[in-house]
Amino acid sequence: MSKWKLIAVNLIVTFVLFNLVYWSLPTWRLLRNIFVSTQLEDDSRARLPNYANVTWATQHYRELYQIKLGYKSFIGWRQKSFRGGTINIGGPYGQRWTINNGTGQSKKVYFFGGSAMWGIGARDDGTIPSEFAAAAGFWSENFGENGYTAHQSLMLLVQLLQDGHRPDIVVFYDGANDVYVKCRTGLTPNSHDLEARIDRLLSDTSPPATSFAHYFAPLWQFAQQIKSIAFPASAPATSAAFFDCVSKPEKAAKIAENLVGDWQMAKRLVESYGGRFVGVLQPVLYFSRTRLHQSVLDHLADFPDMRAQFEAVYPLVERRIAEDDGFHSLVRALDIDEYVYVDFCHLSPNGNRLVAAEIAKFALR
Repeated sequence: MSKWKLIAVNLIVTFVLFNLVYWSLPTWRLLRNIFVSTQLEDDSRARLPNYANVTWATQHYRELYQIKLGYKSFIGWRQKSFRGGTINIGGPYGQRWTINNGTGQSKKVYFFGGSAMWGIGARDDGTIPSEFAAAAGFWSENFGENGYTAHQSLMLLVQLLQDGHRPDIVVFYDGANDVYVKCRTGLTPNSHDLEARIDRLLSDTSPPATSFAHYFAPLWQFAQQIKSIAFPASAPATSAAFFDCVSKPEKAAKIAENLVGDWQMAKRLVESYGGRFVGVLQPVLYFSRTRLHQSVLDHLADFPDMRAQFEAVYPLVERRIAEDDGFHSLVRALDIDEYVYVDFCHLSPNGNRLVAAEIAKFALR
């Protein structure tokens, strides 16, 4: 083999090896995402006895993983339009559909909250707003969003009022995310669920596309992946490493104060436009005496210290809301001999129906 042929072969081999390494990380990520999304479709919650008499549960939990988020200024995010067999989202505010069959629009009720209000665990017709519309006969709108805290709902309410909306009744259904999100180590009483992720993106110091460093970035990332596999970081012994409201009672107190403060501001806003405000502290499994399937208990075991965070914050909220007749606690409203929880805070339709009936008592009296 001549010298020039040898050089050419070496260059080709080098080029092929370089590209194999260069494209290995994005290829691995693509394959991992395909594999993970396939695994996530088989959500064990679909097999709970809560859904013994329905045929749509598996489809519902599959659709949950198909929905995409879009960034929205000041409120963080809203889910993008989606059309499915159990979940439909659309409109300028990215709302989940509420079924208002047989209801007129003479009275409008707007519902705000996190994923429990949005309706994880139920079809469109089984969410709290849809169940309320069926029970009360009032036109209902679902402005809940996955991961939302009370403060994000307040910001969305401000936007709606500025846009000319004038609901007769506004319901805030909060508590689970204000504890689960804000009690995380590294987050504050003013944080939302994606704060850390957005901060990392804004702090990204990736080299510009015009630099040589930009083209070698995948190789560096590949080396970091190999390092993480070869020298994995030790996992925390307990979930206490993820939460700190118990170890920081001042943080727990501030979370409770902020939640009630958001309700108070929302109430003043709604009443200034002639409406009525209802604040509801949502039930969570830790305080409910209800039937529990083993898979739900297994889910709770993943975060054994989370109960303590709710025990640190919820009593503080209950003491504060006892001073206002517009604020109510449903913490013990689900003490029934039924399967209603699908995890620590989300409910199947029978649970949503019970919550809607309780809210109707507050909103319509």
